[in-house]
Amino acid sequence: MRVTGCLLFFLLASAAVADVVEQGPADSAPSGLLAGVARADITPPVGIAQMNWGSQTHIEATAIDPAGMVVTALVLSDGRQRFAMVELDRLTVGGLEPAVAAASRRTGIPEAHIRLAASHTHAGATINATKGPPGLDLSEFVALAERYRLQIVDRIVGAIIEASSRLAPAHIHGGKGVGTININRRVRAEGRDPAAVGRNPDGFVDREIVVFRIDDAHGNPLAVLANYPCHGTVLAYENKAISPDWPGMARKTVEAAMPGALCLFFQGAAGNQGPVEGFTGDLRVAHRLGRILGHQIAAVAEQIETVRRNPRFEGFVESTAYQAKQHWRVDGPRDATLRFAETVVEVPPRSYSEGEIAGMRARLGRARAQLAALGASADVWERHQAGARVRRFADLLEQWAAPPKSGAVQIEVQALRIGELAIAAMPGEPFAEIGAAVRKRSPFDLTMFCGYSDGVGGDYVPTAEEYSHGGYEVERTPYGPAAAKLVEDAAVKLLESLR
Repeated sequence: MRVTGCLLFFLLASAAVADVVEQGPADSAPSGLLAGVARADITPPVGIAQMNWGSQTHIEATAIDPAGMVVTALVLSDGRQRFAMVELDRLTVGGLEPAVAAASRRTGIPEAHIRLAASHTHAGATINATKGPPGLDLSEFVALAERYRLQIVDRIVGAIIEASSRLAPAHIHGGKGVGTININRRVRAEGRDPAAVGRNPDGFVDREIVVFRIDDAHGNPLAVLANYPCHGTVLAYENKAISPDWPGMARKTVEAAMPGALCLFFQGAAGNQGPVEGFTGDLRVAHRLGRILGHQIAAVAEQIETVRRNPRFEGFVESTAYQAKQHWRVDGPRDATLRFAETVVEVPPRSYSEGEIAGMRARLGRARAQLAALGASADVWERHQAGARVRRFADLLEQWAAPPKSGAVQIEVQALRIGELAIAAMPGEPFAEIGAAVRKRSPFDLTMFCGYSDGVGGDYVPTAEEYSHGGYEVERTPYGPAAAKLVEDAAVKLLESLR
């Protein structure tokens, strides 16, 4: 019997297709995890106050970064309980507490199971009378900022509702890699130069990227969670564009590499970590650093296996070379256990000696004398800088000379287990050594450590060794030197309780 050319081609093509047997999430039993993700735009209008830097001379934003400002919500469930994680482009999550209460009422997710986290961009909409030119009437800007805050609250609630409504079977796993856009930012005092915020290549730097990938039941990427410690301070006092800074372009780069997925960036323990290039008004720098880290995140995410897969030997194939047939087969779903724990850590408050207070008072006196000594020939920038110096020392003296707090100061720490993965989170700006230590001591192979979250507490949490070096973060923290170790131990204890 003669086989026609067309029939022969069909038979060969069928055999080739039949031999494509690589398996993935679509071939796995359900993990028991349900996931839903949603996003909303929170880009404010041009003209809103952008008072993030004491050195800036402008008040209002005059442009919008094309990267845009967003809020992204992820809801996870095991069929019995739900958890919502929300990431948004903002300096902090302060003032957004009503969103948690409203989302809880609308969805039934307990308030304790809803976490808000800021990307910590310093180029967003902020109103702060202690920054920017002093003595101006800000009432019009205050009203606009309040309307914008209420809009963000509504968008957060809507994103959580939408994500919860999209819950569907999913698989999750994680991986880690190395990022290259951060550096220690605590420049040491040297000679007559005081400690500063900048680039310290000799200081501790944490460059580990932790990535979680969530696929739907068919193996399509649904969400990528990325955790990395680096201040959103590429854009500084010269910048007049509302911008998510580098995290915005990092997210867009990940999403371009993994179509269909939304990326949530969870800022790490970035208290002493800044960008390798920063304090500029050039958006291109923020975009370039964001793309660099975005590609590094995507490279990790692409390698993550959200179900248990292994190559399985299935014999040999005669070919030009004698080939072992070792196709990848699914062994089954990964663990999707959801467990949650939280605690409030009591830490000693920061205290100042009479000598330290007297020293700060003297610094303020000298700064005021320098401002008063400026003659008519002084340019606007010189006068502005002298005024900013006075305001900085005056603010610190007020804080230092205030009656000491009686009793401990509180910091809230949360931990969530997602199968073989874990997330620890806290408010404020912990130093990178804290995050690295918690990850190393965690009983989970992959642990994210996140700062800039909602909850009790806030501000910088330096390590004990850093207090002797002085500088911005140490001078303004409300916590004593023991705080870092207490937070670290509490986070590890929470994680151990979830195993």
